[in-house]
Amino acid sequence: MLFRLSCLTVLLLFNASSSAHHSRAAVDLNKKAKVVGTVDSITWRNPHIFISVSGMDTQGKFGIWVLEGHSISGMLNHGWKKDSIQAGDKVTAVFSPNRKEHIKNGLIDQFTREDGQSFYPFRSIPAAPSGNSKPSSPIQPSTDFSGNWSYQRSLLSVLVSGAPDYSRYALSSKGKAMLESFDPSVDPDLKCESRGLPTLALYVYGYRWTRYADRIEIEKEQAIIDAEHRTIYLDADTARANKPGILGMSLGHFEEDGQLLVVETTNFLPTTWGIAEGIDSSSEKRVVERYRLTNGGLRMQLSILVEDPVYLDRPFQLYGVYDKGRDRDFVHSPCDLDVAREHLKYE
Repeated sequence: MLFRLSCLTVLLLFNASSSAHHSRAAVDLNKKAKVVGTVDSITWRNPHIFISVSGMDTQGKFGIWVLEGHSISGMLNHGWKKDSIQAGDKVTAVFSPNRKEHIKNGLIDQFTREDGQSFYPFRSIPAAPSGNSKPSSPIQPSTDFSGNWSYQRSLLSVLVSGAPDYSRYALSSKGKAMLESFDPSVDPDLKCESRGLPTLALYVYGYRWTRYADRIEIEKEQAIIDAEHRTIYLDADTARANKPGILGMSLGHFEEDGQLLVVETTNFLPTTWGIAEGIDSSSEKRVVERYRLTNGGLRMQLSILVEDPVYLDRPFQLYGVYDKGRDRDFVHSPCDLDVAREHLKYE
């Protein structure tokens, strides 16, 4: 499922904004396979759901396939419930198979039950004909950055994320040495640990911004709770009281009549893969984010400047877009250490 691309010949394939999710190079996303059979078991835990199916493929071969879905919150946000598919259900599973035919696992495209209802982990259930559905209420724009936001990425970039584009990083000699000795086993994802900034701002999950007079609180869906709840202080005296941490200390101010929020973050602890996949960050890291409200408060444009004189010879920039979402409850379920490493069985 989540094969880490360590070969330097392929390191330029993916954008740095993909750093928050696992690569699926072991899965052939251009190919679809189908199995008709019975659900043996479901592992409904984070960071990814796994469903085991015993059945017959289109070539008439019987086997047991272990198929991967989204996270719990991702599944729920795309129409699943915990009991949508249960052990013992007769199903038809369509999935992208492992490139190695003898390895019976893959990435779920859809599950269809005997009653004909289908579920899709990485996209929403197709809408019913317009005559049978009620129009949804409009999304309310934000005037002060508060509200629910979602970082925008294509479905392909969600499914395929691997090594970032290292050509944009002017690595120091220490940074280059880290890259040359790339070790996927130290990946914080495998330990249910956070990489901090800038990765934290580039996840596919939801964000809830709450504006107060002296600060902005940012809650990330599917967060590592103790490490990824973020505060942007708007008062320098309050901000200086913070201790060093993975998220550092963030101090923000407004420009352009309140439509631009500029956030400078310093006071970091050294962090594994705190710059990018395979590249740590030091206590000298400095991150400057610029969030601009656009589209009448329905969109935020983001630019991130990252500098770290220990691992970089000069700063680099990342760019992204958030769209305003509807208010909804966030789903927080702990990351399971065993499930976080499940993909290693299928590489």
